[in-house]
Amino acid sequence: MHNNPSETLSFHRMQFQHEQVDTDPPSARLGTCLATDLTGNGRDDIIVGGFGPHKHLRINGAPTRIPNLAGLRDRLGFPEPNLYWYENPGWERHDIANLPKIDVGHTLGDVDGDGRVDLLVAQGIKNHDVYWLRQPDDPREEWDVFLITDSYEKYHDLAFGDIDDDGKPEVVGLSQESDVVFYYDIPSDPTSEPWPDNHRHVVAEGLSVEGAAMADIDGDGRTELIAGPNVFHREGDEWRREVIADDGWEDARVAVADVDDDGVPEVILTEGDSPHLVDNPGRVAIFDPPDWSRTVLSEQMFCPHSVQVADFNGDGLPDIYVAEMGLGENDDPKHVVFENQGDGRFTAETIANGIATHEAKVADITGTDSPDIVGKSYTPDHHVDVLYNK
Repeated sequence: MHNNPSETLSFHRMQFQHEQVDTDPPSARLGTCLATDLTGNGRDDIIVGGFGPHKHLRINGAPTRIPNLAGLRDRLGFPEPNLYWYENPGWERHDIANLPKIDVGHTLGDVDGDGRVDLLVAQGIKNHDVYWLRQPDDPREEWDVFLITDSYEKYHDLAFGDIDDDGKPEVVGLSQESDVVFYYDIPSDPTSEPWPDNHRHVVAEGLSVEGAAMADIDGDGRTELIAGPNVFHREGDEWRREVIADDGWEDARVAVADVDDDGVPEVILTEGDSPHLVDNPGRVAIFDPPDWSRTVLSEQMFCPHSVQVADFNGDGLPDIYVAEMGLGENDDPKHVVFENQGDGRFTAETIANGIATHEAKVADITGTDSPDIVGKSYTPDHHVDVLYNK
């Protein structure tokens, strides 16, 4: 474990203190970042996972053919874990599992109904597995791993909740390579592997998206699935697709919240991989149903792959946090809070500079109910960070 001295970052009225939790986590291409209180002490811990270790030496950031220590351990059958959690306070790292090629957009949920939150993760490109990991009585001990499905390829985003309003939670998945949006009913024995095919429901085919959320968008008392720039409405056993935005918005990250206090949730989209992977400007906007009129918050950010909603300044209004990736291209990634003015306007406040992040989450790190932020980089550098809300 490597901890750096903290520094205070202050801009305008909001003040955040940065702490680097780990400067050398044991995995490359970190995809997973989640926050939850695993120990029951009232403070959120941090869960991180990635594709696995770099198996070859890197010189000036470029890979070579020379195996490094992690690569030798992997060849000998002793791979390092690529899923682990950091215990708050102190940030001691605990192993969860080694599941190769774990990618982005995972979630938490009590899969087996034992009152403890479990972890749901899935694999990336050229891989097919979705897993749930059962939290033990002591989260510092070994977590059991169970296969949900291996039917599709490259999952980007899982969600957990009652998507079909039957009073029981389901597991929602987005498969980008197989172009499928689906969900699974949890079987009576969730440890059965894989889950039965007759528990799987297909919401959409021929659609590659990312970003998932659940909410009653139209006020009809039924839960909708928001998947990228689309809303799926359940009509009997079928799902009707409604397009939120048709002018790009590929690889959009999603948040849903009532940011204008009209009693109806809005959809916040960010172009999370633009302009690195997609030829879009990296926009951030709020889309207001039912006509999906938009409020553009930013016309150009670099891969704003993190979007969260919380009252960061304590004025009772929900603010919108968006942060940029680095990817070896952006030397000055920004963390921005779009501060809700309560009259339909939002003021952008930069709360941190120079800290590349990906899939950052709001968390209560101090146990004071003040929204802090946890995050980690994606690639080529690797670090885990906290921004304390002061």
